[in-house]
Amino acid sequence: MKKFVLMSLIALLTIPAMAQSKYGTDSVKCVQNLSLYRDYYKQKMYDEAYKFWSIAYNICPASSERMYVDGANLVEMKLKKAETDEEKAAWTDSLLKVYDKRIENFGNEGYVLGRKGTDMLRYANDDIEPVYNTLKKSIELQGNDFEAGASVAYMNATVIMEKRGLLEEAEVVANFTKISEIMGYNLKASAGTKSATYYQRAQESVEKLAGPYLSCEVLVKMAKDNYEENKDDRSWMERTVNLLDDKKCTDAPIFFKIAKKMHDDEPSAVSAEKMGILSLKSKEYSNAANYFKQALDLAEEGADLYNYYMELVEAYIGMGSYSQARTFANKAADARPKEGMPYIKIGDMIAASAGQCKTDDPCVSKAVYWLAVDYFSKAKSVDPSVAETANSRIGTYSAYFPEKNDCFFKSIKEGDSVQIGCWINESTKARF
Repeated sequence: MKKFVLMSLIALLTIPAMAQSKYGTDSVKCVQNLSLYRDYYKQKMYDEAYKFWSIAYNICPASSERMYVDGANLVEMKLKKAETDEEKAAWTDSLLKVYDKRIENFGNEGYVLGRKGTDMLRYANDDIEPVYNTLKKSIELQGNDFEAGASVAYMNATVIMEKRGLLEEAEVVANFTKISEIMGYNLKASAGTKSATYYQRAQESVEKLAGPYLSCEVLVKMAKDNYEENKDDRSWMERTVNLLDDKKCTDAPIFFKIAKKMHDDEPSAVSAEKMGILSLKSKEYSNAANYFKQALDLAEEGADLYNYYMELVEAYIGMGSYSQARTFANKAADARPKEGMPYIKIGDMIAASAGQCKTDDPCVSKAVYWLAVDYFSKAKSVDPSVAETANSRIGTYSAYFPEKNDCFFKSIKEGDSVQIGCWINESTKARF
C-alpha cells in the first residue's frame, strides 16, 4: 500500500500546476486519502475506507467522481447500521448531501437526481413532496435516459402523492403513460442485453403500482379532456390509444376518434392495428385482416409482431378461414416461442371443425379431438400461464375421443398414426 501511495505522489508531481486545482490546497493529502480509501474499499474493509474517504470528500471534493459513487455506498452502510432515529436522520442527511455535492462538482444533474430521489423514497419519505419533485425533475432532464430503478421510484412516489391528496388520479395516469413510453423505448433499445431485464421488471412493477388507477372511466375521461390539446402530438396519441386498448376500453368513442385521426393523418403500424381492432368489433373481418396486414407492413424493423399475428388469427377465425388463421397462429408462436395462446387457438379451431371435417369413418372423424388435445398439451408445456385454460379444454374434448370399436375396422391401434384431412391435413397418435 505504501508503494502504491508513493507512486501516486510521484505521478502527482508531474501534473501541471493548473491541473492540480482539483486536488485542493493540499494535493498530497488528497491523493493519499483517495488512494487509501480505494484500497480499503476494494478489500471490503468499509469502516476503514470511510475514514479516509471522508477526509478526501471534505478537502478535495472535485478530485474524483468515483469518490461520490463509492461514498454513497459507504454512507448508506452507516445508515443501515444506525440504531436510533437521530442517527438514522443524520446519516440520511449525509447521504443526500453526497448527491448534492456530486452535482455541484460534476454535474449530470438528471441522472444523479434519479439516484437521490430513489434513496429519498427509501429513507426520507415522511414528506413525500420533495421526493416526488426530485424524481420529477430527474425524468424531465433525463427523458429516455431515465433509469429503470428511478422509474419505479417515481411511480411509487406518484401513487403516495395521490393517496395523500396531493395529486389527481389523472396525474397518476399521465405519469404512468410517460414512464411506460420511456420503458418501451429502452426495452427496444436494449433488446437482448441485461438492461432489458431491468426495464422489463421495472415496467411490471410500474404497471402493478398504477393498476388501480387505470379504469376505463379514468382513461376515457383523460383521453377526452386532453384530445384537443394533443391531437397533433403523435406520441401522445399513440400512448393514449395503446393504453385504452391494453385496458379493454376500445368501446369508447374517443378510442375510435383517436385511431381514425392517427390513421388518416399518417398511417403507422399502431394506427393500422387500432383500426383493425375497430373493424373486429364491428365484425368487419375482411377489413380487420387488411388493417392488421398493413400494421405488419408498417412495423419497424425488430418490432414485436406477436400481437399483430394474433389479431390476424381472430380476423380469419371470424371469416371462417381456419387454414389462414392457423398460418398466422404459427407465425405468432415463432415470434414468441414461450406463448401458449397460439396453440390454444389452433386447438380450438381443430375441435370446432369436427362437424365440418366429418367423414364416414368415425375413427378419423373423432380423431380431430386427439389432435386438438395435442395442441392444448403443447400450449401448457411451453407456457404454464395457460395451463388452466388448456386443462379445461383437454377435460372437455377428451370425452369425445374415438373408442377402440370406432377404429377396429381400420386396424388402428394405440400409438398408430392417424391422418386427418379437410383443411387440417395433419396427423396425430391414436390413444384409447
